[in-house]
Amino acid sequence: MGDFKEKIDAAIFRTGLVPSDDRPHWADQLVPVEFKRHETNQDPFDDRDENPVDAGASDRKKARGQIISYAEMIFRVQHRIALFMLLIIGRNFRFLRWDRSGTIVTRAVDYVSNPHVLCEMLWRMSLQSDEQLGLDPSATRLFPQDHDYKLMDILACQSRTDMAIDERSLLPHEVPAGVPIFKHERLLFHPSIARKWTRYRLEVPDGDKTRSFLVGGPSFYAPGMAGRGTKGFVAWDCRAQRFVWLKDAWRLDYEQMEPEGLILKRLNDLEVANVPTVICHGDIHNQKTKTPEVRETQHPVVSPLPVSLPPSGAAPARSSNTLVAPSSSSSLSKKRPRTEDTEDTLADNEECPLRRHAHYRLVVKEVCLPLSEFTSGRQLVLIVLYCLRAHRDAYEKAKIMHRDISSGNILIYPRVLFDEDTNTHDVCWTGILADWELSKPVGTREPLLRPRQPPRTGTWQFLSVGMLSIEPKAVEIQDELESFLHVILYHAVRYLNSSCTLVADFIESYFDAYIVEDGVYTCGAKKLAVVKKRGCLEVKDRVQLLFDSPMDNIFGELLPLFKAHYAIQDYLNEQRSKTVSTTLPSKANASHQTPSSATVPTASVKQAHKQFADRPTALARPFPFPYAPSVPKPSAIDEAVAAFISNHDFMIEVLKTASGTADWAGDRVGDRLPNGYKPKYLIGPVGVAAPTSVKRARTAIAIDFSSSYSSPLVRLTQSESAKPAVDQ
Repeated sequence: MGDFKEKIDAAIFRTGLVPSDDRPHWADQLVPVEFKRHETNQDPFDDRDENPVDAGASDRKKARGQIISYAEMIFRVQHRIALFMLLIIGRNFRFLRWDRSGTIVTRAVDYVSNPHVLCEMLWRMSLQSDEQLGLDPSATRLFPQDHDYKLMDILACQSRTDMAIDERSLLPHEVPAGVPIFKHERLLFHPSIARKWTRYRLEVPDGDKTRSFLVGGPSFYAPGMAGRGTKGFVAWDCRAQRFVWLKDAWRLDYEQMEPEGLILKRLNDLEVANVPTVICHGDIHNQKTKTPEVRETQHPVVSPLPVSLPPSGAAPARSSNTLVAPSSSSSLSKKRPRTEDTEDTLADNEECPLRRHAHYRLVVKEVCLPLSEFTSGRQLVLIVLYCLRAHRDAYEKAKIMHRDISSGNILIYPRVLFDEDTNTHDVCWTGILADWELSKPVGTREPLLRPRQPPRTGTWQFLSVGMLSIEPKAVEIQDELESFLHVILYHAVRYLNSSCTLVADFIESYFDAYIVEDGVYTCGAKKLAVVKKRGCLEVKDRVQLLFDSPMDNIFGELLPLFKAHYAIQDYLNEQRSKTVSTTLPSKANASHQTPSSATVPTASVKQAHKQFADRPTALARPFPFPYAPSVPKPSAIDEAVAAFISNHDFMIEVLKTASGTADWAGDRVGDRLPNGYKPKYLIGPVGVAAPTSVKRARTAIAIDFSSSYSSPLVRLTQSESAKPAVDQ
């Protein structure tokens, strides 16, 4: 598959798709086959009952990581429900079945002593249909002779009617008669077929009917095997004849979990602006993961009561949840990427640690640009301002909290708007707040005994200081507003001119770093100091970070509000902890307790004190005994200042004011992270629970959008034409 470097040893193909060259042909593989030497350490799994199935030796882990990467590759390039794999280790073999909940592994069988077992397995496999072998029947593969395949070639070519994305007022003859196709939409679609990805026609439920969409390779995909496996496509809507955004994922399959499409539909019906517009959505053919069912047959639920499952960060990170068949205990093993998908801990009435997933697709109208494509500091603020309005309206109209404010979910959406003041149609860059799958209703009482989501929901780099504390807490307005501010800061430091000279060091220490407390990952020292202790931006201790633009006013006005907020929260937390700590054992029960210093005879005390008779009387203590550090009570000013972030209004006003000033210059200087930059904070210390309750970084195809502008110079001067946001 193009530039994919992985290469498995062998594979089983359907007749007509057998390759004639030495390439792996990932898109054509039906059952991959991997060979290992006979040495025990080459077997990724261990059948001994006293050991977990996921063997711990480094060589075994390496072998397991290798086959995980093969399974991940096939799930990426094909549309699958499950995958069967044949693993041969010397004279032993195993069959594996992968899905988005985990992996089922057979015990090792000696095919030399028992050749009939392997032969029968292969014979039975040859009788299975494509669907029975894990291929998704709702995805029809296209071949070069198919009409839709040829149509996709045409769709990938730029058209003279495509609209440039640069912001400007349109001349009368430029105003589109219908919904325009912007150049960036076709530019995003092109690499999905140019890189030799397999092409498909996908079915998506649309009420009681289905709707067809043409897709190539994904524009982004979430790495790893266990989890939602989200893939995003720029797709062609065969009915509407336009480009749309199609999201393919394995959503969590629990009654209390609402599909993202229903959430967005409710926001659309309530006219919440700047959120994706649903075209259609739904579960695909009742396709669900089977691994949890197998696990439940091995480990029946004993208690009928809801039991809180461990959060994702409570176990070593994993890329595949593995079950051995038929009688070994379950174990987890995973290589952790930098950040990962949140895996909700909600389950109906089970103790099974494997999450149940259902195949789901969502199609929305908007095909957007990533936030990193902003052309000036002012435009960055405007895009965030649009999304801040979306968050406010969703909170006030629909009583929904987004809970995953991050740079990947704040998108740029070019569109044509009519300006009543000038009586012109303008191309404007607006913001879209996307990915509402982790959102949650506010002001409602949870009837379950366990959390609907893990304590940390979101993306690590942009979580608030409060959400990164060691104490679990619910997401509040202040947390979401702080995340918006972190998004602005990240992009400002990375792409705008500033007094920060060591950009990589700042980004690592502020956004990526962590502190380990009692085996739990918590907020890094830099973010903690800036937001909670200093209340101002610093490159290093006592050295301010400045942008020489209204960006300084934004951070100067907002950071002190969060500092005051945390001063109040720390005080309230201490008061609550004091209430708990004063609940001591009753003296009435003293006779049943182990003797303590209080029961030492008085004579012994006198004898001990005589040893110090030659010393002067101790000075008066500077603090009452016993001593406990106290958080100062917040001042009336702190309370008044913190109140400004109890809702969205003040932050919206700050961003509006800053974006409306004329003091912005050409401050975008390009990506200031050095080429080949690799973060230091990839994994945590061995044996410590990793912060896996936050979303993993998605892998996206790099696109140069310069050809989407009307001319090469427009992008350089875009900051001069950026208009203030519409009335908030």
